[in-house]
Amino acid sequence: MDTHRLVLTAEHAMQRNVFVLAPETPVLDAVRERMVRGYSGAPVVLGRAVIGVFSERDALNAIATARYEDEPPGTVVQHMRRDFAVVGPGTDLFEVASLFRESPIRRVPVGDTTRRLLGILSRSDVLKALSAQFPHRQRSQYERLQAHMEQMQGAHF
Repeated sequence: MDTHRLVLTAEHAMQRNVFVLAPETPVLDAVRERMVRGYSGAPVVLGRAVIGVFSERDALNAIATARYEDEPPGTVVQHMRRDFAVVGPGTDLFEVASLFRESPIRRVPVGDTTRRLLGILSRSDVLKALSAQFPHRQRSQYERLQAHMEQMQGAHF
């Protein structure tokens, strides 16, 4: 085991500038904002504490139900998910990767022990940070042979 391996944590890879929603935000406004920004969801924040997560699935459910029942879709707090993961800034990125592998979520809030929002991690953030730790790919035997042949041809001219 390599004991000199750099331990990457949530804090290393998290995005600090986070798009958040207030609980009283109308669902349709939240959907429009989310679409403009290109996010699959957003933490719902009261003060600075994360109290929920509002995802595409939540929005779809809210709008489809409202349309079917011929009612307005309401606010984010009425449809947000209250059972969600929050990781600490010191959480190992391999733990976060496991969370993403075991769950359909695409983003996870990073917060302190009181759930005060510090940042957010997407699957892409974790993938980019972890893949950057691998040494550059070794050339295959075929690629090495091609490079050698090119060198030999250049030496003869």
